[in-house]
Amino acid sequence: MENPFNTEQNTAPKRSTLLTVFLVLTFIGSGLSFLSNAYFSMFFAHALDMVEYLAEDEAFGAILQPLVASVQQTGVWGYAFTTILYLASLIGAFMMWRLNKQGFHFYACAQIILLFVPMIFGLANFPSIFATLLTALFIFVYARELKIFAKPAEENVQE
Repeated sequence: MENPFNTEQNTAPKRSTLLTVFLVLTFIGSGLSFLSNAYFSMFFAHALDMVEYLAEDEAFGAILQPLVASVQQTGVWGYAFTTILYLASLIGAFMMWRLNKQGFHFYACAQIILLFVPMIFGLANFPSIFATLLTALFIFVYARELKIFAKPAEENVQE
């Protein structure tokens, strides 16, 4: 009969605290970006009207005027494309949460493509330095944790 109080048995790999923190940050950041881009893609005309209305205000006009041009230039398809990429990022994060190695590839590909979206829609000539550094940091942390994902279940059992 097995001892039910034996705590030395570890039948599954465990997610590190660092991985958990970064995944929660990914769920928050990519989740909010997914929702905002989904809103802009589904209700583009209304969102554009709202931004234009706010840009007419004296207090916000100077700040929001470039945003109006950016929203117009991106268009509904730009927001739809970005929504799909953030959804792929969320799916990848969920897969990594479950310690599935393929999730890393989903996440990394989506985030790297997202760096170039402003260039695709003519909003920038090169990716943002801040966005590039942030993406590199997250991909580096996730890549560092791949050893947890890659181990077969038999190797993770401590005897």
